[in-house]
Amino acid sequence: MEQSTREKRRDRAAHLRVLAGLTLLTLGGLALAGCGPAASSRLVITQSSDVPSGADHKGHLAPGAFAGITISIRNTGSGPARGLTVEDLLPSGFHFYELTTLGGNAIRTSVSDPAPTGNPRWGTWTVPAGDGVRESALVLSFRVQASARPGDYQNQVKLATDSSVEVDEGNPVALVVEPRPALSLTTAATSAQVTTGGTATYVVSVANTGSATAKGVAVSVSLPPGFLYQATSGYEGNSTRVESIDPPSNSLLPLWASWDVPGAVNGAPGALRLTFQARVLPAVQPGLYSLTSTITGVNDIPAQTIGNSAPVAVGKGTTIPVLMTVAPTGPYAVQNGTVTYTITVENDSNDAAQAVTVTDTLPQGFSYASTNAIAINGKPAASRLQPGGGSATPQWGPFTLPAGGFNGSVLSITFTVKLGATSLGPHPNVVSGNSSNAQITGASDQTPVVVTAG
Repeated sequence: MEQSTREKRRDRAAHLRVLAGLTLLTLGGLALAGCGPAASSRLVITQSSDVPSGADHKGHLAPGAFAGITISIRNTGSGPARGLTVEDLLPSGFHFYELTTLGGNAIRTSVSDPAPTGNPRWGTWTVPAGDGVRESALVLSFRVQASARPGDYQNQVKLATDSSVEVDEGNPVALVVEPRPALSLTTAATSAQVTTGGTATYVVSVANTGSATAKGVAVSVSLPPGFLYQATSGYEGNSTRVESIDPPSNSLLPLWASWDVPGAVNGAPGALRLTFQARVLPAVQPGLYSLTSTITGVNDIPAQTIGNSAPVAVGKGTTIPVLMTVAPTGPYAVQNGTVTYTITVENDSNDAAQAVTVTDTLPQGFSYASTNAIAINGKPAASRLQPGGGSATPQWGPFTLPAGGFNGSVLSITFTVKLGATSLGPHPNVVSGNSSNAQITGASDQTPVVVTAG
């Protein structure tokens, strides 16, 4: 009996040893299975720009100029990067304008595009792992508008994913906004319609938003057929005339020269504004006529030409597909105060007006402050063009203005401007527009705001 009990205990111990060995074998197998390499993703960011590089390996551009930036995000890891969103951290004072190209083999899982203002942000993607032959990548190319303030700037990129990934941020794009001139040119007709044998009045405005003086600026205009230069009624602005060259009467290609246009001071651009009249010959057929204006300068200032601008309808009953108006919201404004304007653009045609841009040529001494509201047919709309504070020629757009037909389709822009110590009395405002497929006529306010002493 005692021998049998000892044998049972021995057998039980052997059985437990076998079970323990199996357990260790199982755990060892699991441990070995967990020791294999886990698939992981590694994102490498590369930035580049189309801005010409200097000896310092930085891109150099003028204040307010446009620059192209390309971001390449490569996955060099063995696993996919999922739920990726990309945010470009623009340098201070820079503005996103538009996406130009989208490349690579990343898979877009949901659509999230940039807002009209702020840092551009795109999502959402899965960037697959490379296949051993080529790397997987997401490539974004877009345009930005540089700050108006000279200085050194860096563009940064911020990534977010659904899982933890290794990120190599690479080198940022380095840009230098140089203290040099940045000229803009606008031309507007003070009246949308004239009759044959009558007179058309035009306003040509040159603004320097840069931080250096534009030297030797000359203005020339190519008038429509049947229009002849008649007289110049005034020069305005803070530019200094360094050479007096004026057009002869009956000129087809009037030229004015030349001015030094100062750079911006305290946010207010240097300005040159000239007003002239052209005679419309009696033989001119009814229709819509526009002109071409050009500015040139010295010291490597690039020439600028604007065609199909300042359209004027000649002849009674001429059809104008898109009409513009501008008006102040109040009849009076005090010196050093503010005034609010509303621009309306109406499309009465049966086709949408594409790529519509709107430019306001403010009275002398007035400067842009802020945009209050933009709406198309009563619904809020966004503008990629952002006017700079203190601008004498704020611009908005581009917009797509739907076909209006009988009832009309209306774009409205309400904005506020500041008044300096400008002269007392009425100050007319002039607005103009452009479109890739529509004829847009400019206009001036029918009841100009009257500036009072207080």
